[in-house]
Amino acid sequence: MMDLFGKYKLAAQIGLTVLLLIGLVGSGFWAGWSWNGANGRADVAAAEKLHSDTLGEIARAGSQQLRQQQDRYLELQAQLAEQDKQHNQELTNVQKSNVQLAVDLAAAKRRLSVRIASPAAAAGGVPAGTVTAGVDDGAGTRADIHPATAAGLVRVTGRADECRVRLTALQAWARLVVSGLQPNEQ
Repeated sequence: MMDLFGKYKLAAQIGLTVLLLIGLVGSGFWAGWSWNGANGRADVAAAEKLHSDTLGEIARAGSQQLRQQQDRYLELQAQLAEQDKQHNQELTNVQKSNVQLAVDLAAAKRRLSVRIASPAAAAGGVPAGTVTAGVDDGAGTRADIHPATAAGLVRVTGRADECRVRLTALQAWARLVVSGLQPNEQ
């Protein structure tokens, strides 16, 4: 039996040596893996912190931009309200003026007239000759417009005045809205 032990002694020593080498390599592998894992966890933690800080910065920038846009919106709304008030007052004044003119014409307090070239033309005849008058020298004869025609003219010009005020208000509104939508230069 001793022979058997002697025969396998070399194989046992080789097996023990291989087993020891496997154990050393395995423990080295385990130590390297653990050390790399510890460093990896530190790297992951640093990356997570950087990511978190970046997200916080993005959120703060977004919040600031939102506040600026809200402030710009509120300022635009205030300007639009002021402009609307001003143009409504102007429209009211034009409407009052037109109503007063119509009332004065109906009450014969005011008359509408046109300048004509000669008195004979006003009477429906043929002019006798030419009148030498300047553009604004006041020379020339005036003829009253029939009250119904005058009332029609007042209505038409009154509507034209109201449309002018409304168009001016709409153009001012559009300019203000378009300029309010443009980003502020800072």
